[in-house]
Amino acid sequence: MSDFEHSTGVTSDDALEQLLKRATPRPMPSSSDEATVRQAVRAEWQNVSNRHKSRRRMMSFAIAATVLISVFAVLSVFRLSGVDAVQVASIEKSFGSIYLLGESSELRETRDLANVLSGQTIVTGSQAGIGLAWLNGGSMRMDENTRVEFVNDATVYLKSGRIYFDSSPPALIAGITTGGMAEFVVHTDLGKVAHIGTQFMTGVDAGTLTVSVREGQVGVEGQYHSQIASSGEQLTLSGRQRPAVLSISRSGESWEWVSRTSPPANVDGKTLHEFLLWACRELGLEIQWEGQAEQVARGAILRGRIDTEPAEALRQRMATAALAWHIDQGVIYIGENQ
Repeated sequence: MSDFEHSTGVTSDDALEQLLKRATPRPMPSSSDEATVRQAVRAEWQNVSNRHKSRRRMMSFAIAATVLISVFAVLSVFRLSGVDAVQVASIEKSFGSIYLLGESSELRETRDLANVLSGQTIVTGSQAGIGLAWLNGGSMRMDENTRVEFVNDATVYLKSGRIYFDSSPPALIAGITTGGMAEFVVHTDLGKVAHIGTQFMTGVDAGTLTVSVREGQVGVEGQYHSQIASSGEQLTLSGRQRPAVLSISRSGESWEWVSRTSPPANVDGKTLHEFLLWACRELGLEIQWEGQAEQVARGAILRGRIDTEPAEALRQRMATAALAWHIDQGVIYIGENQ
């Protein structure tokens, strides 16, 4: 018990209740004062609330700006690093199944492909082939079961199969433009092949790179060895072994697929002499003229267009020419009719 309770005999709680009952009522503020206080409190609350909202807005704007800057930065990188696709070749002849490699590495068969763009990969099926006019000059061929990526207007990547390139083909061939020597480099997993004015064939199969030269020279830069191959030579690279070089014929069975992919030739208004030079270049034959045969060929004017293979076209055209001819050991002998 407290001293107060001991002296008065009244508990603290009862005393407090009696005191509150005797107190006069608490005065109430006027309605105008109450309205002023409420308005001040509301204004302060809105001020504080707006500051929080502003902070949240600024934070949201900052995050959004950061995201946008990041997106633009990524897009800028893609723009800077990306290279626009350009036409590198036109297809002048094709047969069999031809495929384009899709974005998901799927093969899509195509039947109406006319122009080849950088970045595209073309695949030929069994018993298929393509004859292309290289945009910068030159004639390229693809054999069956061949996969080639067209990197740019001076480079292809041979993944598998065989390709052929003629750096200075006759102007008779469809799509061919005359001019300087075409720049053309073949990259493979086993090395790089660059011509020095030539006709050559490059093949990749089971870890082996084979380069056959019909005319001119070819420089081959392998992973371990480099070598120059000349006309009538075949160079083979495999692993760390030194390159093997063999003598080969400029015509014959190993070259037959090249003539099958030969694009059409326009001989309208051309001489028999020009036609023979084209046919012999396509077939890898050397010409030997006898007597006045060359002069006769220069004076004979042809008409039409050639859509058959060069060997068949040669037989057809020479059948009506006033010249005798025969082929022996890679040489075509042309003489006057007796």
